[in-house]
Amino acid sequence: MILYLTYNDQPSGVYWSQVTDVVAHLNTLGGPRVRLLALVSARDFFGIRRKIKAHSRDALVLPMVPHMRRWRANAGLVKLVCRLLRPGGIMARGVLATWMALRAREKGLVKHVCLDARGAYAAEWEEYRIIEDDALIAQFRAVEKEAVLHADVRLAVSHALVQHWAERYGYSGHKHVVIPCTLGKDHTAPLADAAAARGRLGFMPQDVVLAYAGSVAGWQSFDLLEGLLQHALEEQLRLKVLFLSPPDAGIDRLAAVFPGRVVRRWETAAMVPHVLQACDAALLVREETLTNRVASPTKFAEYLASGLPVVISAHIGDFSALVQTHRLGHLWREGEALPLLERPAPEERERCRNYCLANFTKQAHEAAYRTLVAALA
Repeated sequence: MILYLTYNDQPSGVYWSQVTDVVAHLNTLGGPRVRLLALVSARDFFGIRRKIKAHSRDALVLPMVPHMRRWRANAGLVKLVCRLLRPGGIMARGVLATWMALRAREKGLVKHVCLDARGAYAAEWEEYRIIEDDALIAQFRAVEKEAVLHADVRLAVSHALVQHWAERYGYSGHKHVVIPCTLGKDHTAPLADAAAARGRLGFMPQDVVLAYAGSVAGWQSFDLLEGLLQHALEEQLRLKVLFLSPPDAGIDRLAAVFPGRVVRRWETAAMVPHVLQACDAALLVREETLTNRVASPTKFAEYLASGLPVVISAHIGDFSALVQTHRLGHLWREGEALPLLERPAPEERERCRNYCLANFTKQAHEAAYRTLVAALA
């Protein structure tokens, strides 16, 4: 058995596509059974447990030790589960989970540990202060360094992240695979009738609809987006913007200045693909930070799967080069205005979608997943 360990991750569309769907895919490869072990907040524990088990029926969901300052104490829970289940390996999502898995390996309770790295963790905490605790933030570089250098095998979401490991932590090995954030199963279904979807959302045939899907967390650079969008809405009179995001004061300000042209909705993960298909382009513009230079935003593949060309910053992980090389949208550089946007032709939408299905499904990276399973067996 292999355990897939997550720590303090909240149920969300990202969790379904990057955790439970991955576990399900690994269990189709014919190797050892893979079982999800989720350490979650005790707040609404039973609600969180119910949601996770709806997506991964045999998941083991346990309440984590309360308070982030005591995160290391959760290693005891991981050791206890390993004593009971006797897994051969642990695939750990993030550096904190990997630290816990390494403690179990030290005790001889598991043989192999994989770091499933979704980004540059120390940089993210330092640049965006995920928690207002200087002492906790200061721990991250050492914890990340141990995870990178002492895991038996590594999954990185971008080649840029592997280069970051080399530059910051001296990683020079080859025991890693690169798998970008791939599509969840909700986004692999055939495209629906886009015209009908536009009608339901109140968009007219002549409107050019720019989509933004995701949170308004710090790394999403909403202050930058607000100024860019204001200028674009002033200059491009057919342009409308659809935010699939939680409420935000910046969105409210734009909506007040451009009534009827800025729309915000919050949809379930299953509904997001249907809404995106009603749009004409997607926005993935972020400030240039280390966090963003190594990132693999989940929305990139989701936008392409919906047939949307992507307006992307010139420094987003491996994706900016892909957009330029394969003509998947527009490259935006700091100081520029957003490009003039038009409704894409049906064949252009289909080309974006086909590229995505060929490169951003779990099946497209099956060889790399098999490498990980073999290293953990």
